[in-house]
Amino acid sequence: MKNLKFTALGLLGIVLSITLISYVTKSESEAANASSEEFSRKEAASASNAVRHSTLELLPLKNREKAIQVPISGRVVPKNQTQLFAEVQGRILSNSSNFKAGQSFKQGEVLLYIDSREFALNLEAQRSAFLNILTGIMPDLKADYPDNYQQWLTYVQAYDSGQPLQSLPGTSSEGEKYFITSNQVYNTFYSIKAQEERLRKYTIRAPYAGLVTNAQVDIGGMVSPGQLLGTLISNNDYELEAGVNLEATTHLAVGDQLTFHSNEVVGTWIGKVIRINDIVDPQTQNIPVFFQMEGPSLKSGMYLEGEFTTRNYEDVFVIPQIALSRDESVLVLEENVIVRKPITPLEYLRDSIIVDGLTENDQLIINQFSTPVEGKKVRM
Repeated sequence: MKNLKFTALGLLGIVLSITLISYVTKSESEAANASSEEFSRKEAASASNAVRHSTLELLPLKNREKAIQVPISGRVVPKNQTQLFAEVQGRILSNSSNFKAGQSFKQGEVLLYIDSREFALNLEAQRSAFLNILTGIMPDLKADYPDNYQQWLTYVQAYDSGQPLQSLPGTSSEGEKYFITSNQVYNTFYSIKAQEERLRKYTIRAPYAGLVTNAQVDIGGMVSPGQLLGTLISNNDYELEAGVNLEATTHLAVGDQLTFHSNEVVGTWIGKVIRINDIVDPQTQNIPVFFQMEGPSLKSGMYLEGEFTTRNYEDVFVIPQIALSRDESVLVLEENVIVRKPITPLEYLRDSIIVDGLTENDQLIINQFSTPVEGKKVRM
């Protein structure tokens, strides 16, 4: 009986030992599995926090000099453009030049003759009446003012029918002047001179060399004072009017020269600044700048383009606008880590920016990210 008890106790001890060993082994296994899972999670987290190098758009940087060029454009217009209006009444004579659109002319050349025969005859009648006044006062002049009589006699003898009156002789005394005035000599003389001046308006001459762009009358047609006859332009002197923004005009001065070109015609033309307006156009907010144009084959209406330099920057970088953040910083890659770097914008161009604060060793990242990436590593 006693041996049976010892045997039972021995078996119980063996069972307990086996149970304890299984528990310890299971605990160690579970601990090992937990440690492995934790390591896997950390490794996965590290992998998810990295950015693949192949997904980055990197821009190598190089500092350089950059000149700011401001575009400028405008249309060529004639320096002189004149609308001719009739100042007298009459019929256009057949001996007028070929007054048609496109017809060129020289300065001083007769463009139109308006029939002036009736007016000229009336004027000659007034001259004859004036001569009668002078001859009527000659005896009194000889008697009362003998010292100046010879001058008046010479003037009367020099009268030439159909020719403009010559200037009157001077008077030698106050009495003589009053005598001449009381006999309506001065009044009649200046009335005739006014009519002589009007007679010149029946012959229309070119005020400058150019061409006719618009003709409103024909030979034989009747014209009246104030009627439009046609339009003239100069064909040797041209200007170009261009709108320049207010800031850029501070870099232009009268006398500056720019080179212009056309997209339609081969060649270049030199434009010299001759005027800068002081008024800002309320619609465009630009200031009109006028250039005197020189060069062959210029035509009125041509559209020309050019540019001029406003500023020069040295040792700067030009980056795309999309790379700049609102806080005036950019993302660069440094030792396989994405770093945010503050910069100083100097000039905004059409689709790029001139900046300072970078180095040639920086690799600019121009990707757009939806979540913050600064501090993340980049893996190959």
